Amino acid sequence: MHKIKLENKNLRTDLITDQINDDIKTTKKEEKNGIIILNSESKTNKYTTIFFKDITDKDAFMKLQKVLENELKKYIKPNKQDKILVIGLGNEKSTPDSLGPETLNHILVTRYLFLLGDVSEKVSNVSILKPDVIGNTGIESIDMIKCMIDQTKPTIVIAIDSLKANKMERLVKTVQITDSGIHPGSGIYNNRGELSKNTMNCDVIAIGVPTVVDIDTIKNKNTEENFIVTPTNIDFLIEKLSYLLGNSLNHIFHKTFFDK
Repeated sequence: MHKIKLENKNLRTDLITDQINDDIKTTKKEEKNGIIILNSESKTNKYTTIFFKDITDKDAFMKLQKVLENELKKYIKPNKQDKILVIGLGNEKSTPDSLGPETLNHILVTRYLFLLGDVSEKVSNVSILKPDVIGNTGIESIDMIKCMIDQTKPTIVIAIDSLKANKMERLVKTVQITDSGIHPGSGIYNNRGELSKNTMNCDVIAIGVPTVVDIDTIKNKNTEENFIVTPTNIDFLIEKLSYLLGNSLNHIFHKTFFDK
């Protein structure tokens, strides 16, 4: 069995809730219909973590979607001049890591319409990218992303990724949003480069859900095994979560089609 040496690894777990950083302050915590919203900020960035209990029930799903849309609107306020690139990070062939690519299957792509001519004021210019992982393509995902950004010149990049939870109660129970960017692959000990406003010269919003946890977190002690585990119903959960994220983003991007 291949074992990963974890010494000196910059491990990305949850986007914000597990970061030990004195610069990040919790500014607001509220509860809506059993859903807890934690808002935090640093001198330069803001962070939101949405804690929920269940998405398998239809009513709970709709309540969560409404909360998620309201929180996303604080980060994403597109106008007709904006060009939005939604990136689905991860490996479509590995279910726990497929949240990003699967979410893109629900995004309404419109960039080609803008290339053809006039488009309604209530439709955003949206394109998508599935960079995959280096094991499948032989190309670093961050290099592929940079090439696409250079070519299409988006004003807003939205990166969606699976995360690794540092607490069992957060596993597939939180959605996290930040404008600080993301490091693709670092949740599984492979830091592939920074995807942020500093490196891409455009606004970068990261959205993540913890879909895996390591064996040490479950046992609450250090072990020699480097196992990463996921819920037994992860296929169903990824299906629900990807629809949740995709549909919520569509409502923000395209008011013509998704006005309620």
